[in-house]
Amino acid sequence: MSSSPPGAGGMPATIAHYRITAKLGEGGMGVVYAATDEKLGRQVAIKTLHEASTDPLGRERLWREARAAAQINHPNVCQIYEIGEADGHPYLAMEFLEGESLHARMGRGKMGVPDATPILFSLLNALDALHKRALVHRDLKPSNVFLTPNGLKLLDFGLARLSHAMIAPGLGTPGVALDEQLTLPGTVIGTPRYIAPEVLEGSDADGRADLFACGAIFYEMLSGRPAFEGVTPMQVFHAVLYQQPAPLAGSPVIGAMNRIALKAMSKARNERYASANAMAEDLRGSISLADPNTMASASPMRRLIVLPFRVLRPDPEVDFLSASLPEAISSTLSSLGSLQVRSSLTAAKYASEAPDLRTLASEAGVDTVLTGSVLRAGEELQVTTQLVEAPSGTVVWSHRERLPLRDVFALEESVSRRVMESLALPVTDTEEHQISRDAPASPTAYEFYLRGAHQSYGTHGWRVSRELYTKCLEHDPRYAPAWAALARSSFLLAKYSAENPEANYAKAQSALARALELNPDLGKAHSLLTTIEVNSGKTLDALVRLLRRARNHQAHADFYQGLVLTLRYCGLLDASIAANDHARRLDPGIVTSVPHTYVMRGDLDRAIGDADSDPGMGALVMWLRGEPERARQRLAGFEMPVETGPLGAWMRFVKAIVEQDHESQLAATRILTSAAFDAEGMYYAAWSFALLGEFDDALRSFVRSVHEGFYCLPTFKREPAFDPIRTRPEFQDAFRTAQAKHHEAQRIFIEEGGPQLLGTELGD
Repeated sequence: MSSSPPGAGGMPATIAHYRITAKLGEGGMGVVYAATDEKLGRQVAIKTLHEASTDPLGRERLWREARAAAQINHPNVCQIYEIGEADGHPYLAMEFLEGESLHARMGRGKMGVPDATPILFSLLNALDALHKRALVHRDLKPSNVFLTPNGLKLLDFGLARLSHAMIAPGLGTPGVALDEQLTLPGTVIGTPRYIAPEVLEGSDADGRADLFACGAIFYEMLSGRPAFEGVTPMQVFHAVLYQQPAPLAGSPVIGAMNRIALKAMSKARNERYASANAMAEDLRGSISLADPNTMASASPMRRLIVLPFRVLRPDPEVDFLSASLPEAISSTLSSLGSLQVRSSLTAAKYASEAPDLRTLASEAGVDTVLTGSVLRAGEELQVTTQLVEAPSGTVVWSHRERLPLRDVFALEESVSRRVMESLALPVTDTEEHQISRDAPASPTAYEFYLRGAHQSYGTHGWRVSRELYTKCLEHDPRYAPAWAALARSSFLLAKYSAENPEANYAKAQSALARALELNPDLGKAHSLLTTIEVNSGKTLDALVRLLRRARNHQAHADFYQGLVLTLRYCGLLDASIAANDHARRLDPGIVTSVPHTYVMRGDLDRAIGDADSDPGMGALVMWLRGEPERARQRLAGFEMPVETGPLGAWMRFVKAIVEQDHESQLAATRILTSAAFDAEGMYYAAWSFALLGEFDDALRSFVRSVHEGFYCLPTFKREPAFDPIRTRPEFQDAFRTAQAKHHEAQRIFIEEGGPQLLGTELGD
């Protein structure tokens, strides 16, 4: 074989028996030409190596590409015809493709669902073929995906490699050695924006690394911008390893596509799809959320955290503004569907004079930070606020203003408006109406509200805040946020203290109803409503409401947090776990009740891994795992946060179980049944009574648990502690009630689009 001397433009006239007709492209490793196969009379593409790349490593990469691609006969994989040498220079002859690369198409702007999903389906089909041969592409990126009039073609297998983890006995790819290493130790293979975290950390890639790249490509197609941004490779690497892509906002179908992309891009590969086919199945089912022929617009949401303001000179007259003013700003901004706002509890973790923006961006999953400081000067306040991008530290704006001490609401409104304008956030007429509707009628009312917010932590604070919210409402009885806050304080006093729980619970319900009457879209009211509905036996009502709101607010983690609880109460345990997973992809710092879901499912390993925020639950799980000593250590030195009420009863209950003190356990269980306002607590009491042989009490508690809205049928079926009472008529009646409600919940879940929303079928 030989090549002819260069022709026009430095191109060779021929390479072997291929007549060169045009240069198609050139990269760091080589050149691709269009050519005619003079033996067979067909058009082909010829890949050659640069002179500097014809070393053994470059040659072996070309041979690997040929061997890998030759094993795959698939319509979405570019076909290899021949590999050979001409005058000592290797070349690769392959299928000639007309069209453009996905990279070129994405350069013209973001794509709608009808355009992006067929590309992803074809890409997943190609990967499925590769992965079934235990091959991993390892360099999946838009420039290696070619769009032709007849469909997609996957290109460039120069980095493809057999995966140890994917090879089944007897399966292999002839001609592709398992342990070939074509890169130097310590070098990174792939393109930064699409490399999976485990590959960056030096682990071997399996098929889930390709699926990570798929998720990043899909996200970029829909949003028009990379999932992981940065100016330098190191900045991109950091984003891939530690930062979450901003969720996509838009229609319900965009929310479903967002969930799929985020799951594919999970940092831990065992949290991604298990296979290309599994991802395609989820995509297929999720498209049914909306008419796929309707162009849907996707926009990455900004994610904001408002840190506690620094009071530059301690002053009891203004100290309350440190936490309450940022919380009020957060509350106003959280009503916008185009913005994710982290909770004040999350923000409190990062209160310092100079927060580490890189840590903040990674742990809290934000890209924008609002900071502020307050200084009193006589009867005036000097307030400095600053909006900063994270993790870069770029200042978007900084503003200083002086205002009368009692004119705090004007400050909260002006800061919120400035954030909205500087981030160019779209505001709907409904959102604008809600913001205006939630304005207090007077500075006095607003000051009582902010002071109440400052006191809203701990049992003593709940009582004080309840009185301050009441005074706020005396000045402005139409201020919906104050009604919601009053409901929260009253509910916490009912649930976690012994102070007249029935009266406080009734007050919480009436205050919440008033808040929602004044503002049906008030987010903080809906969060509390979930808990109250579930605790009032209205579990199915909560399920319908949460599924509908989550479908229309798919990038807000709070609704998924509520679904974790509600789906567990309905016995839809797989769906509860899926809601938790998606809530954490949206907000890495969110705390849900998922440890209880794992316990109800019997998955104690995952329960212990998720129980850090609840010492009582962590100790109980350790005891259930047969580790009583670890359980005792978990509780050792733990100070009871609330000595009375259900929380105190729960902690004493767990402590008695862990210490195997049956007398104390029985006493604590009896207290739990008299103090609890939730049906799940009643279920735990029934279980405890059954373990202790108190079967009449176990039966009464079980029946009450079901009557009050706990329908966790899979757990009821498998729990051996109830075997001695299963044949009793009362148990069977309650079981049949739970069975009917569980099946009704399954119907609601399907009819309200739950499988598409959460990407899970009803496996319980």
